[in-house]
Amino acid sequence: MTTIAIVASPETFIASLGAMVDAHSRLGESFSANPPLGDYAQMQTRLALVAAQGGKLSLAGGRSLEPDMSLGRLGDVRLIYLPSFQIADLDRLGDLLEKAAPLHRWLREQHRGGRLIGACGASVCHLAAAGLLNGCSAAVHPRLVTSFRHMFPAVTIDSFKPVVSADRLMTCGPDVANARLVFHMIAAAFGISVACHLFLREPATFQEPLCEVATDPLVAEAKLWMQERFARDFQIGELAALLGVSHQTLLRRFHAAGEGTPRAFVQKIRFDTAATMLVETQKTVAEIAQLVGYSDIASFREMFVQRAGMTPNQYRKRTTPIRSSVGIRDCP
Repeated sequence: MTTIAIVASPETFIASLGAMVDAHSRLGESFSANPPLGDYAQMQTRLALVAAQGGKLSLAGGRSLEPDMSLGRLGDVRLIYLPSFQIADLDRLGDLLEKAAPLHRWLREQHRGGRLIGACGASVCHLAAAGLLNGCSAAVHPRLVTSFRHMFPAVTIDSFKPVVSADRLMTCGPDVANARLVFHMIAAAFGISVACHLFLREPATFQEPLCEVATDPLVAEAKLWMQERFARDFQIGELAALLGVSHQTLLRRFHAAGEGTPRAFVQKIRFDTAATMLVETQKTVAEIAQLVGYSDIASFREMFVQRAGMTPNQYRKRTTPIRSSVGIRDCP
């Protein structure tokens, strides 16, 4: 069981907290759209909401939530997300961080253990107070820059990038960059293909450079349709008819958009899904092949070797749970 931990401070902004909650719920969309996969994503990936200082979790605006568990009961986690929280009086920032000393000790332990940690807004201060950002760059909320620079002179403030990554740490400054932070965390933990699927339904204003979004609206619609049915047995001609174009027109539009062929797109989704399941589950290669749409295990192995350069079993043995991924770099 893979755990995504949301560790929330008092006065957490619900929109910031919800960014990861919503992303987690979307993880299962492509699986639930394909009946053979059932609720795989939800069963294999658990979301745990934790109050950083114990007790009930207070939200900005006066509401509260009952946490799922305490820090001490979290156990093994894949990634840790610290949502933004409200600081009405910046003069109280030092006191707030002092009270969070147990959280900072826990964060240091998790980072030493190779966990991926992301923080947004004021929560970036937790990473700095834990000493994890010393010598590194971090994205900082504009309102906090002056106080942050005074309190943490060993941290370089990056005022240009909405999300900054360094040594398994990810930070975002303004709350409007929250979606990007979540995207990068999901991409680092579960693979870029999974992350891109989460944002296929985002409006065009979401400009995520790691996702190759089709500019042709017909191709974009076709890709979304196939993403949700990749494990089913369907014909490309069926898709073309639903889109109101001929088979050849659909192929031509895919080629013109630089997307290759619909068949290659489906094969890539099947490979990415199988690769994730090999790492995240104990299912056999034969079971995974069937779940992602291959009735012939030999064809599945051939496809996998072509894309990965190794057999499914070799991939399972060589791939570690904590993956290095595009977007993560070591600090100098």
